[in-house]
Amino acid sequence: MSTCTCPYCGSNLERINEKQYYCEFCVMNVAAEIVQKDGGRLPVRKVTEFVLDAYTHKTTPELMILSTFELLYLLSCLRKERSSMYGLFNTFRKVGEETGEDDFKDSEQESIQEYENVTRKMFVVENIIRQRLGYVPNRITEKALATYQSNMLKDKKGPMVIRKERKEKVQTKSSVSFK
Repeated sequence: MSTCTCPYCGSNLERINEKQYYCEFCVMNVAAEIVQKDGGRLPVRKVTEFVLDAYTHKTTPELMILSTFELLYLLSCLRKERSSMYGLFNTFRKVGEETGEDDFKDSEQESIQEYENVTRKMFVVENIIRQRLGYVPNRITEKALATYQSNMLKDKKGPMVIRKERKEKVQTKSSVSFK
């Protein structure tokens, strides 16, 4: 029979009700959906497909529950989008100045508004990353994201078990067995 254990320290949990457990070592309640079995670790979320539009319309609390990898990827996309928006509103401004027509003013204002929205969303993502990592990366390259994902795959996966018995040594010709 498997034992319900804390996803953070591996200790056995005390059941409070069907939705909550209590970890005496961590001194906290643990939601039933993240409780592990036999010292297991929490799984790491990975992005398989990324849709910028769906993520940029998320609220700050919704962004806060994304994995750090997802946030780093989102930040790189937001930076590209912001740069594109900046170029777009400058283009509308220049064309409007050169032609002397006011037709481009509306497009310029729309692109300025979108630039502000993307910039604010970028600030939100940067600050969440800053809270988690202690800094905001200046550049996020494909190579850096690939390395991050590779490190996630190599992460410790073994159960959190504290061995209390001493392992027995096997006796060889020149050694003595200890028990």
